Formats: sequence, structure tokens, C-alpha cells
Amino acid sequence: MIVRQTLALFLDAYREMNARKLFWVSLVLSGIVVAAFAMVGLSDRGITLLWFEFRSNFNARLISPDVFYKYVFGVYGVGWWLNWIGVALALVTTGGIFPEFIAGGSVDLYLSKPVSRVRLFLTKYVSGLLFAALQVTVFSAACFVCVGVRTGSWDLKFFLAIPVTVLVFSYLSAVCVLLGVLTRSTVAATLLTLLFWMLAFAVRTTVAGLTTAEVAGQIERRAYEAKHANLDRQIATLEQRVAAGEGPAKTSLETVRRQRGDSEARRVASEPARENVDTAVGVFRAIYAGLPKPAETGGLLVRWMNVDTTSVDEEQLRKIDERNAAAAAARASMLGGLRDRTDVGLRDSEVLRESARVLRGNSTGWVIGTSLGFEAVVLGLACWVFCRRDY
Repeated sequence: MIVRQTLALFLDAYREMNARKLFWVSLVLSGIVVAAFAMVGLSDRGITLLWFEFRSNFNARLISPDVFYKYVFGVYGVGWWLNWIGVALALVTTGGIFPEFIAGGSVDLYLSKPVSRVRLFLTKYVSGLLFAALQVTVFSAACFVCVGVRTGSWDLKFFLAIPVTVLVFSYLSAVCVLLGVLTRSTVAATLLTLLFWMLAFAVRTTVAGLTTAEVAGQIERRAYEAKHANLDRQIATLEQRVAAGEGPAKTSLETVRRQRGDSEARRVASEPARENVDTAVGVFRAIYAGLPKPAETGGLLVRWMNVDTTSVDEEQLRKIDERNAAAAAARASMLGGLRDRTDVGLRDSEVLRESARVLRGNSTGWVIGTSLGFEAVVLGLACWVFCRRDY
């Protein structure tokens, strides 16, 4: 009896979403994206678009076609289309489930039947997730067939996009459900959820920027320690030479001591800025830990498909070093010997490489676990409000 009632509720929810035009609009748009995905290819001389070929260093001799398609699918198909545009369309489509259910009087009919409010609430919520799952399944299956036909590589990892995208959608859907139950307004619930999404993204971006600054400060501290240790060794050696009666060593000793004092003064003057960054990083990381992580969850697919797009390209880092060296040389000639933008010659490439490693350090369990914890709290609060309210 309970199973039959639940299936009937799911069927009713499916019919309701099926009647919404955005349901079909999303499917059509997914088909267009898959068609665009199928048009792009890779040859020995560059990138192809239908029968057109664009010569590029990025070609089949550099990367195999199946890895190329995984990259495009993970970064653009999932990273941009599913986890951004697709999730936004799903929120707009499903955002009215609870407000319309409550405000339209439909809830009275359901509550008159022997169905618990908790089961009714969870059924409505899961039906929204099934909408997202259906959309992603169609998209992933089409991409899977497209890549299999074009490259002969039938990689089932394409279907990992289904749980990843549904997870991303579930974080935001829980917020939308809570707002829908509280406001009883589809527009308010959807817009506030999108605003919350942007807020979570802004916090993540801030954490990434502060992490880069924190890593730069740590590298700078280590560089100062190494430089001062080297100067201290020089001072000790020169003191021994002065004690042995070497006259010229006295002048060199005074010069090195002056360099050591100037460098220590610069270190002390710049330390408060590094301490402020460390404090800010701690605050924002604590805030970020309590928020859902749609972007990081979506990025897990790229990690699982063995296409790491978050790593810093070594060739790009080499070019950064070359540009910085040229800029430092130009400044030195103009400003009378200024070596680099810091006393210890901090290199941008080293900072980028280390900060990328730190940002990738969050485990899968932490990313999904903290996000699901947030979702459980929000969904539990929404269920409590739904069950306690008089209709």
C-alpha cells in the first residue's frame, strides 16, 4: 500500500513537470549541446569543426582524441552546461513545486488521504531530483554514444556525470525548497536560491584568492629564512677572517651586516600583511566549510575521469617566469638594481603551482560530506516547517 501510494505520488509529480514547457526546452537545449559536441574533433594538424580544419599546436599528435573528448565533456559539457546552465534551468523548472503545491490548495487533497506529511514532503523533493537525473542521463548517454562512435572508446565514466550533477542540484534544491515553503512564492524562492548560489561561489573564489596569498606568504617566509641563514653564515666567516687580521674582510663584514639588517627590517615590515592574510583565510575557510560546494563537487568528475584541468601547465609557468625575469631586468635597469618585486625574489610560477596543489587538497569525502551535511540541515528545517504549518 505504501509503495503504491509513493509511486502514485511520483507519477503525479512527473506528469506535472512533464507539462511544464521548460522540461522540454531543457531537453532540446541538451540536444543542441550534444550536436555541437559531436561537431568538434581532433586531427593531426589541429582542431576540426565539421569539415573545417583549424591548424593548431593542440592536435592529435599532442593528445589522443578520447582524452580530448573527456576534457571537453568534463570542462564544458559538465562544468559549464550541466553544472551551471542546466542546474539553473532545473531550479527554474522545479522551483515552483512546493509554492504551487501549498498555495494552490493541492495539498488539501493529498492531506485528506492516509499519507504522512514527511513522506509527502520527501516524495515531492525527490521528484525534483529525478527531473535533474533524467536530463543528465539523456545528455550523458548521447555524449557516451557520440564519443564511442567517433573514437571507439566506450568509457562508462561519462555516466558519472549523473550522480555528480544530481548532487550539485540537490544542494541548491534544498535551499529552494526551504525558501519555497517559507515564502510560498515561486519567484522569490528561485531568485533567492540563485542569489545564494552566487554567494557560495563568491566565498569559494575568495578562499581561492586568499589561499594564493597565504601560499605566497609562506614561500616568502621560507625564502627570508634561507636568505638570512646564508647571510648569517657569511657574517660568521667574515668575523673569523677579521679576527685573523684580514683588513679587507672588515669592509665586507660591514656590507653584509647592513644587508642583513635591511632585509630583516623589510621582513618585519611585511609580516603584518602576511598575518592578516592568514587570519582572513581561517575565517573564510570556516565559512566555506559550512556551505555547499557546487563548483568543487562538479570538479570531482574531471578528477575521476583522469583529466586534471586544475593543475597548472608547466609550459605556462615557464613563460610566466620568463616574463617576470624580463620585467625584473627592466626594473633593475631603470631603478638602479631593484632585483624583483620582493626582497627575496618571489616567483609567480612557484606560488601558482603550490596554491593549485593546496586547492586540490580537499578530499572527495570532505567536499561531498560537508555539502550533504548542509543539505540535511536545510532539508530537515524545510520538512519541519512543512509538517508544522496549518493548511
